[in-house]
Amino acid sequence: MPSRVTMLDLISHSPEQTRRIGIHLGKLAQPGDVFLLRGSLGSGKTTLAQGIARGLDVQEAVRSPTFVLASEHHGHLPDGSPVRLYHIDLYRLEEPGELATFGLMDYLDDPAGVVVVEWPERAGFEVLEQYLVIELEFLADTKRRLVFYPTGERYQRLVESLRAEVAGGRRRSTAPGD
Repeated sequence: MPSRVTMLDLISHSPEQTRRIGIHLGKLAQPGDVFLLRGSLGSGKTTLAQGIARGLDVQEAVRSPTFVLASEHHGHLPDGSPVRLYHIDLYRLEEPGELATFGLMDYLDDPAGVVVVEWPERAGFEVLEQYLVIELEFLADTKRRLVFYPTGERYQRLVESLRAEVAGGRRRSTAPGD
């Protein structure tokens, strides 16, 4: 029998609401966190990343790093300590060998960094012990569905904290196939 996975399922009704969800997530982030944003083009991945950046007190504009693959932003945790946000977009990767020359592990190994990856399915993140997958789905012009799938105890706690902040503490537990 598959183990139960605690998840959070939210509907955003505007890009600003998606950013606010990201702000909450950014304020809960800790150095070493890895957030994997999955979804089709236009589903709101970069908008959510912008919110995460705001939650980490990043002052500069955050745009999709599609053509440069990665951008680094300096911010602060709620306690004022510095943190680096690595915003990575793997959309343009075409061959597995490109990933090896890109240096993804350097970003993931930075103990003072928070890593946000768009199009993570183009890389093998299953080697990580803990991470948070956020699937974004286009529902209508401004409406998006965000589903949070935590892998590991750290991210289950993070999702529970996020649920308490943005969803009034409502809990939903499912197993694959339910």
